[in-house]
Amino acid sequence: MDIDILKDERANCYSVMVHSSIENYLEKVRQIFENRGGIEGQRDTQKTITAKRIRERMVSDLKEGAVLPPIVLGVILSENEFKKLEHLEDEASFNRILVSKDNEDIFIIDGMQRTTALKEAVEQSPGIKKQSIRVEYWLAAQSNAMTYRMLVLNTGQVPWSLRRQIEVVFQPILKELEQKNPEIEVIAIDDSRRATRAGQFQKNAVVELFLVFGSRTEKIDLNEKVADEFTKQDFIESTSRPEFTEEFYKTIDYLIRFEKALGKQNFFKKQPASYTGFVTAIALHTMGRPGGDHSREEREKKWKTLEEHIEPFIRKIESFSDKKREEFVCLEILKELTSKTGKTQGYENRRFFKEAFKVLIDDKFEVKSMEVCWRTY
Repeated sequence: MDIDILKDERANCYSVMVHSSIENYLEKVRQIFENRGGIEGQRDTQKTITAKRIRERMVSDLKEGAVLPPIVLGVILSENEFKKLEHLEDEASFNRILVSKDNEDIFIIDGMQRTTALKEAVEQSPGIKKQSIRVEYWLAAQSNAMTYRMLVLNTGQVPWSLRRQIEVVFQPILKELEQKNPEIEVIAIDDSRRATRAGQFQKNAVVELFLVFGSRTEKIDLNEKVADEFTKQDFIESTSRPEFTEEFYKTIDYLIRFEKALGKQNFFKKQPASYTGFVTAIALHTMGRPGGDHSREEREKKWKTLEEHIEPFIRKIESFSDKKREEFVCLEILKELTSKTGKTQGYENRRFFKEAFKVLIDDKFEVKSMEVCWRTY
């Protein structure tokens, strides 16, 4: 195997291009491929008539010695592993890094159809497994660096939904989120259970909150193709900062602690859009409005102010008796306002809660009750 390495200084990623036999490649990605690319819930190999015909042509071409375009794999490394890439010398040193990675840290970014074609070609003509192919690895120590690079490089290509692009690199983010907060339980897409306690989320909901936080808007359509270039550019701008994912993790931590402190008055589970509203409000406060980004110094100042006020707010709610907590939350007023105005529907509901939590933040969490928040919209 030959090796060629370049560093992307902007995204702080490495691009490593290798030549590998088909046999070695298929063995390396076997378990990843069986898990549909290594991404839970990722679409499987395309089964349309057109896609099948394209694969059949690839299989036929491979048998005749054709060379396919490089397959692209993404790999999330630890900080120590990432530093070793600076002094990468040969195939053996690179393989030692790869072999230590869990399947959750390696994913097929571009090449599911080609991998299927390779697999089918070898089954039909075992002799071709010794042929060489090119594989490009994107390696990063931070998930948002991988997200940033993928979004930038996919500009102008076959349109994916924004959600689809994020899900490709989301598993490492999810893994890191769960490691940082033991209160979090993310329910898999194919799990029929419902989220019933503070800290429990459906995976789709976490993906949505990540998109909402990065784009700083409650108006996210998970199935929309990336035609809204403004939203995409806002998200790219957010993920370009190394501290972005840490800020997201911190926001989710505050969300869970707030929800947990509410006890029987937990309106989040009854009003799922309140999650979106809370995350959007914090994103706007700390990062600025879309198109009007805060400077690094201003972001740090905003975060410091937020932390100084949200911490005692959560502790105050935790200290309340059940009766006092009920009086403070004003759940009946919330129910009345949302049911009468129809604000429980779609984006209106999200906007309702975004505005409510903006009041809470603007008032430095020093409100006599949540009524002032619920009545602001």
